[in-house]
Amino acid sequence: MALGKKYVEKNENDIVCPEEFKKMMNELFLLSGVLNIGDFIPWINSLDLQGYIRRMKAVGKKFDRFMEHVLDDHNERRKGVQDYVAKDMVDVLLQLADDPTLEVKLERHGVKALTLVCILTPT
Repeated sequence: MALGKKYVEKNENDIVCPEEFKKMMNELFLLSGVLNIGDFIPWINSLDLQGYIRRMKAVGKKFDRFMEHVLDDHNERRKGVQDYVAKDMVDVLLQLADDPTLEVKLERHGVKALTLVCILTPT
């Protein structure tokens, strides 16, 4: 399990309800497969004739809000616990982000990106 718990179950303190999460995933998969006219005619891309760019930005903001909630939830669990043992991939990535000895610094947006890649790639 990548996130440590099911964030799509009905829960009063979760930011995304199961129906909204399903809509976000459907929109993401739909938009990843559409043919945008602006990709073929670059000077027309800024007009966003089909509305795909606007929809991509909207679903991106929703996923960013969801991932911020996930990271905040994991940080709350880790806070104040001595020798916290990582339970899932997000915990491991957050521990790496907190490690000052890393040669390449992993930041919060990198943790969100790696987590989303893990969620969206089929196994």
